[in-house]
Amino acid sequence: MSSNRQLTTFKRSDVPKELLKGPCLKEIAKCTAFDYFLVITFSICMYYSPYYLYPLWVLLIAGRFHGFGVLIHDLSHLNPTKKNWKFRTLEILLGYPIGTTINAMAYHHLRHHRNTLMDNDPYYNINKKCSGLGRLWLTFKKGPLFVPFWITRSFVGSVAFFIPNLRNLYARIFLQDVSGVDVSQDEEIIRCLKEEFPLAAFHVAMVFMATQFEFLIYCYYIVLPVAGTFCIYRLLIEHEYDVVDDRSVYTMIESTFDHHTGLFERFFLGPHNIGFHCIHHIHPNVGLQHLPAIRDWYLDNCPKYQLAYKDKKNASIGQQLFGGLSHE
Repeated sequence: MSSNRQLTTFKRSDVPKELLKGPCLKEIAKCTAFDYFLVITFSICMYYSPYYLYPLWVLLIAGRFHGFGVLIHDLSHLNPTKKNWKFRTLEILLGYPIGTTINAMAYHHLRHHRNTLMDNDPYYNINKKCSGLGRLWLTFKKGPLFVPFWITRSFVGSVAFFIPNLRNLYARIFLQDVSGVDVSQDEEIIRCLKEEFPLAAFHVAMVFMATQFEFLIYCYYIVLPVAGTFCIYRLLIEHEYDVVDDRSVYTMIESTFDHHTGLFERFFLGPHNIGFHCIHHIHPNVGLQHLPAIRDWYLDNCPKYQLAYKDKKNASIGQQLFGGLSHE
C-alpha cells in the first residue's frame, strides 16, 4: 500500500446526495429476469449443440450464476428482518441455486464492510495477500468448492438449529464469524439457522430432479464449480489484503480495486457493476446500478481516485491474476 497518502480531507458527504441511491428491488428483479433468460437460453443451446461447444456454454452459464451471487449480495445490503414476498421470491431465485440466503450473506458481508481489511474483517481472515502462482493456486483451490461449501452449510445449519453446541462451529466455519464469543444464543445466528431449512429442502429436491433429468448435471452441477472459481478470482483481485487502520475514503481507494468494468468483462468477472468495487466500498449502501455514475463523479473530483482508476484500468487480466497490483 502507498505510504504517502494525501492528507487532504475528502469525505463521503462531499458526494451529491442525488447520486447516493440505495438498492432497488425493481431493478434487481429486472436483472434477475435477464439472467434467467440467458441461463435458460444457454442451457437449451447446450442441449442441442455439438459436444465440443459444451465448455462455451458452461462458461456462459457460470457467468450468470456469478451474477446471481452479485444480485443477492445487493439484497443483503438491505438486510430486512422480515421479508415480504418480493424479497422472498428474489432470495429463492438468486440465492437458493447458489446455496445461500440473504441472512447468511448479510451476516458475513456486512461485517466485511464495517471492518474492511481490519483484524476483524471476516474476509481478511480467510483470504490471503498473494500474486503470481500463489493467486492462481488459491483461485483454483477454493473456487470449485465454493458453492458446494455453501450448500453444505444449509444442512449443517439445519442440524445446528436443534443442537446448540453446534452453533458456534456453524458460525465460525460457514458464516465466517471472527468475534470469538459464544454466539449459540445470538438472535442473528438463530435467524440464519431458520433460513437454512428451506434452502436444504431445495437442494434435496434438486438432487432428486437430477436423478430424473440427467441434463441437470451438465447445465447445473458441473457449472457451479466454474461459477465459484469466477467468484473467488474476483474476491482475490478486488482487495489489497493488508491490515488498515480506518475506513476513510483514501484508505478505501488504496486498499480496494475497481476491475472488469468493460462490457465483455462484466459478463463473466464483474457482473452487475460489482467491478466498481472501490466505489462500492466507499459507498456500500448505494445500489450497484448507481455505482457507474458515482465513479464518474469521483473521476471528475478526486485526484487520488483518478490515479488509482488509471492504474487498474491499464492492467490486463493476466496482470490481475498473476501480478501484484497497487495504486502507487
